[in-house]
Amino acid sequence: MNRNKKVNSFVKHLKELGLTLALAESMTCGLASHFLSTCKGTADVLLGSIVCYTPEVKTSLLKVKPALIKKYSAESKEVTIALALNLRKIIRADICAAITGLASAGGSETKTKPPGTVFFSILYKGKQYNHRVVFRGTPLEIREKSAMYLYDKITEAVAKQG
Repeated sequence: MNRNKKVNSFVKHLKELGLTLALAESMTCGLASHFLSTCKGTADVLLGSIVCYTPEVKTSLLKVKPALIKKYSAESKEVTIALALNLRKIIRADICAAITGLASAGGSETKTKPPGTVFFSILYKGKQYNHRVVFRGTPLEIREKSAMYLYDKITEAVAKQG
């Protein structure tokens, strides 16, 4: 399925279920929100999105504790979870999701966290779904794959919870 069809199907599905969505995007820089904005019905689904690329925005706007970033890095499971939890306090959507990761070399890259490593945290109906994936490709391809993966994981979470 091509990207446009997949994104349209995702928005249509959430709209049919009457669900709303909020995103906190770091590594994807708003790309997941942008793809949604191209679909009919997005205004009924996407309540808002915060691009939190830098640690300063993560701490000041989304209230992630600086000690958490210092201990685990800005691109980590722990910080991604905190972003999703704190996003829910700002935007009261049915589904709150956050993405962090490394689209290119540098930052908090290690042997166990190479470029392409992406962390996802999804909150829905009191449950938390966390994922870590390593994608290959250019930085743009990694960001695009991350957005598509997020839609898939949100769809799975919704299906599990009914």
